[in-house]
Amino acid sequence: MQKRLEGNCSAGIPTTAVHEAYPGHHWHLVMAKLNPSPVRRVYGTPYFNEGWGLYAERVMREQGFFTDPKHLLYQYEATIFRAARIVVDTSLHMNEMTFDDAVKHMVEKGNLTEPNARAEVGRYCSWPTQASSYLTGMLEIIDIRTRWLAKRGASDRPALRAFHDALTGAGMLPTSLAEKAIAS
Repeated sequence: MQKRLEGNCSAGIPTTAVHEAYPGHHWHLVMAKLNPSPVRRVYGTPYFNEGWGLYAERVMREQGFFTDPKHLLYQYEATIFRAARIVVDTSLHMNEMTFDDAVKHMVEKGNLTEPNARAEVGRYCSWPTQASSYLTGMLEIIDIRTRWLAKRGASDRPALRAFHDALTGAGMLPTSLAEKAIAS
């Protein structure tokens, strides 16, 4: 247990709170549950769900939420960790990396302790592509946001709020379908 706890730090609390609660998963799920379609209320894809959580971290960073340098640094480091996951997730399932190589990569590039890296890599082995969904999904949501705001010629806070309400209110759709749902 002590080894598992060594990988945690208080600097990560604001990032985790933003990702898991508001405006992350909790807020997204509340908004999605308001959709009249039963399918859109319950169907979900990790690329949207986890992408939204990481997107929430980024938006809060863009809006100046992380004012303490250690919290800001942790958020950047958490994004780099998600990038390291993509390399490992893809390489493991393409048989281009062994389990032990993946652990080493997550220790060196993902900034994990070895016990945490072993647990993470074990998770990637049992749930292919889920680890990649965080950063990939966030990048897709940013692309959707860019197109949505450009189409409306706005990028101020009210426009951003309208985008967030529309996207999360569309339900828990794959990102390509979510973009179509909010296109009008």
